[in-house]
Amino acid sequence: MVLLISVSFSPDPLPNLPSNAPTIEATFIDAQAIADKKRVEAQAQAQARAEEAEKQRQAAAAAEQKRQQALANKRAREKREAEAAEVKRQKELERLAAQKEKERKAREAKAKEDALKKQKEAAEKAEMERIMQEQLAQERAAQQQRRQKQVLTEVERYTALIQQTIKRNLYSDDSFDGKVCRLNIRLATTGFVTSIRVLDGNDALCRAAESAVRRADKLPVSDAPDVYEQLKDINLKVEL
Repeated sequence: MVLLISVSFSPDPLPNLPSNAPTIEATFIDAQAIADKKRVEAQAQAQARAEEAEKQRQAAAAAEQKRQQALANKRAREKREAEAAEVKRQKELERLAAQKEKERKAREAKAKEDALKKQKEAAEKAEMERIMQEQLAQERAAQQQRRQKQVLTEVERYTALIQQTIKRNLYSDDSFDGKVCRLNIRLATTGFVTSIRVLDGNDALCRAAESAVRRADKLPVSDAPDVYEQLKDINLKVEL
């Protein structure tokens, strides 16, 4: 402890003070009080610093908590966005799959429709061809019938011409009246007689008819191949 004593000195002798003058007492400062004051101030400052540090810590903790919360919110938001994006992607995949399936079914239906159409067209074409073939066959048959009639007519006509030619070259004899001879004659395309064969009949008439054919050398023959086919190997009946 330190005592501070304040003493006033004067070079002149102090005057005598009246007896009733106040006594000047030395002011002593209590070192303990100063120390206590300093200690209290230090404690207050320390408390203030501690409180400030606590405030800063709490502010930092709050900021960290806020940051963590923001990070958590961000992660949650990103997760929700990712989940939403995945759901959207799945829906898009499902939509594309449904669209592809729809397009596939449409293609199959179109292909089936085209196949049925082609099948129908092919059937109609085949039916038309069948009808045309039937018509052609009927027409050919009719033509053949007409031609056969024509050929038969032509064969009959040339047969008659051949018979007339033979009769012209046949020497007339009353003994031949009522007699019949059947000959087989083969002709070339030019009408040249390649062979004569007696089939049956009166011998005398047959000899005379054979001689008449040979004298003719050539007999009437059609230029039409189908008529010639009927005349190239012909059986004739010669009668007067």
